[in-house]
Amino acid sequence: MNSKLIAFAGVMLLSTSSLTSAQSEGTTVVPAGQEAPTAGATAPAPAGDTPAPADPTALASEPAETATASGKTMAAGDTMKVDAHPSKDTASEGNAPSEGEEGKYVDPAGNPTYRIAEDGTADWYTWRGFKKYGANCLQCHGPDGMGSSFAPNLTESLQTQSYYDFAGIVVSGQQNQWNSSGNSIMPAWGEDPNVMCSLDAIYIYLRARADGVVGRGEPKRPAKNEAAQKAEYDCLGF
Repeated sequence: MNSKLIAFAGVMLLSTSSLTSAQSEGTTVVPAGQEAPTAGATAPAPAGDTPAPADPTALASEPAETATASGKTMAAGDTMKVDAHPSKDTASEGNAPSEGEEGKYVDPAGNPTYRIAEDGTADWYTWRGFKKYGANCLQCHGPDGMGSSFAPNLTESLQTQSYYDFAGIVVSGQQNQWNSSGNSIMPAWGEDPNVMCSLDAIYIYLRARADGVVGRGEPKRPAKNEAAQKAEYDCLGF
């Protein structure tokens, strides 16, 4: 995934030369009513001919069919229950996690996502994303992704941004898209390995925050994921 993101970063950066120039200048989502019987209506059946009760199996299957019809698969368990206004990817795809490469979880559409154990322990990427967010994003976007006076609340931004929307903005930056004064700059980070090598982890952490499954502060730390740590170090050139 990291190599795909680096390649993606190169393509996106080619289209952002004008944005980079702007940055260098410092420019800062009844029951239907029953009809009355007519005069010719059939007389009620005798008491001994009561209709058979409805099939309980059919009734029990209705909620599952409704969930399937919604087109998204939600994870089970209280620790994975999302709030009323989740991230765009969770709202459209659900948050049921499947383990992918190097212990990274993905949702049913293949987007990076989190997994929170029943005891509240986060997966490695969610926890690592908190750490990398603090190192690279907190200065502008504030603690826990909650925003500041000069950068947006990312837990709210993800309600309208997919993973690919988010990645594109991080890679290429954007100008005058948040502050109504028309004087805001999001720098392009596509050439910074400290950001790009942890882009998925940062997104996963912020998605968990946007979905309400991770609160403020550091998530409960998991056991070390050796494969994920090695992949990050390899990406950084260590």
